[in-house]
Amino acid sequence: MLLILTLSLAVFTASMAHTLDRYTVERTYYEVGADFRLVEIGESTEEAGFGVPGNASSRPSEQEDSGPEWLFLPVSEHLTIPEIDQAARVWTRGVKVKLGGQNLEASLVGVDRVDFAQTTFFRRDFAPASLGALMNALAIRDDGVLVSRELWESGLEVGDVLPVSIPAGLAPEVGFRVAGVVDLFPRQYPEDGPFLVGNLDFIFNSIGGMYPYDVWVKTGSRVDTERLVDQVESLGISVMKAYNAREAIDREQFQPERQGVFGLLSVGFVASAFLTVLGFLIYSYVSFSQRYIELGVLRAVGLSVRQMAVFLFTEQLTLIVTGALVGTGLGVLVSRLFIPFFQVQGGKHPFTPPFVVQVAWTEILYVYAIFGMMLLAAASVLMISLRRMRVFEAVKLGETT
Repeated sequence: MLLILTLSLAVFTASMAHTLDRYTVERTYYEVGADFRLVEIGESTEEAGFGVPGNASSRPSEQEDSGPEWLFLPVSEHLTIPEIDQAARVWTRGVKVKLGGQNLEASLVGVDRVDFAQTTFFRRDFAPASLGALMNALAIRDDGVLVSRELWESGLEVGDVLPVSIPAGLAPEVGFRVAGVVDLFPRQYPEDGPFLVGNLDFIFNSIGGMYPYDVWVKTGSRVDTERLVDQVESLGISVMKAYNAREAIDREQFQPERQGVFGLLSVGFVASAFLTVLGFLIYSYVSFSQRYIELGVLRAVGLSVRQMAVFLFTEQLTLIVTGALVGTGLGVLVSRLFIPFFQVQGGKHPFTPPFVVQVAWTEILYVYAIFGMMLLAAASVLMISLRRMRVFEAVKLGETT
């Protein structure tokens, strides 16, 4: 019972700490989108002097009628920076979706499906299908679009045409064809309304040109934000703002209240593991002392030291295995039942992304390793005690009692 109680408590506290720590990372990456999010702006043809009446370098009149365009370096230029492993364009704009005779306000996200899948953070429970499958669905048709659960539950099916009004560009309305459904998507919060995810090149072609977008960057190691921005700007790219997920996680982890909670959980885990070890060792000693006469009688009737050692070792092994299995199972059950209630967070999106209970199997394996060392230590002590046992003293003691 002591093993079950202490080990289940250790599993619960370790799993809570692991879940809270992992959730901090996932919530930050969901907000940023990747290791870095760079808010970049290209060069406007209006600012550069193109399309301005009377300018010697002005373009044809049709360009003047269509308004200024934006010029951008290829996103692949980011990969020339040694610290950057992957880079993807992401464009987000508020749109209106015609659905059921109503104009619903929504967010349209344009992505480069190949680069995006290799760059972004995406958890398996964000959609019924994997991120690779979702990007493959967009690859089937250029006008394919992934819709949020709110839009999907309004009666949409795969293949339906969805008219979308995009404020930017020349096209008053663009027709998208539903390719799949997602529950959550990086930087998109269902609390703010429905959203759609489509092919960025198709969107830019439909609205008549490119517009400023963000670049999501994946780095292989920690990179200082200022240093990365300087390297990107040295390529001739203007960076308005940069968001670093790793630095945001570091700031969150050094918050005093968070360190207090994790300190309490760590103390609980260490105390539970210590009580488990102490309880088992005390039990082994008391059990051997109380059964000294019984063991002496067994030796007197002919059991060898090896047979008695196997008997006692099997008993201890059964005790540890049973306590470990039942305690671990109870701890995992309690963790899955109660840890989700600890998702307490302020702001506009307190439950996005949702909690996912993370069982601390690594810490549990540490406890199992301690159990194994305890078992070996107990077996060694028992073997030495059995070899030193004086049978006649045990039998004589049994006669007197």
